[in-house]
Amino acid sequence: MRPNNQGFTLIELLVVITIMTVILSVVLVMLSGATAKGRDSRREEDIKSLQSALNLYINQFVAYPLCPQETVVDGRTDCLSTALLEAKVTQGVPKDPKYKDNEACGGQGVFVYCYQSQNNGTTYTVRYHLETDSVHGKSAGWQIISP
Repeated sequence: MRPNNQGFTLIELLVVITIMTVILSVVLVMLSGATAKGRDSRREEDIKSLQSALNLYINQFVAYPLCPQETVVDGRTDCLSTALLEAKVTQGVPKDPKYKDNEACGGQGVFVYCYQSQNNGTTYTVRYHLETDSVHGKSAGWQIISP
């Protein structure tokens, strides 16, 4: 029979803390994967939005915005963002959900949208980096789209 003490033993507390730690670890791992999948989903939507804005732009100006050097899309001051905003074909130019200033296109672990026009604006390429394999038909890594 247990004495009339109203508490838990040290062993009981340690077991409960250990179980809670394991459960929290599993939840955090699951959430980090879901967060990366969510960012990839947003990237796909952003790229569709960019393509729509570029289609409106070429209908208005008969060429895509001229950016002969591949440039990081920062949503404000890069040549693509400036052209799209001045033409009023979009209210805002998206940037990658993990965007950081001063990152270059194509690096490992770099998450930016990269734009370059070719052939005097008759075509373009947009590159972006996916974190996971969650997008149907695409694998993690750099993706390239053109008109």
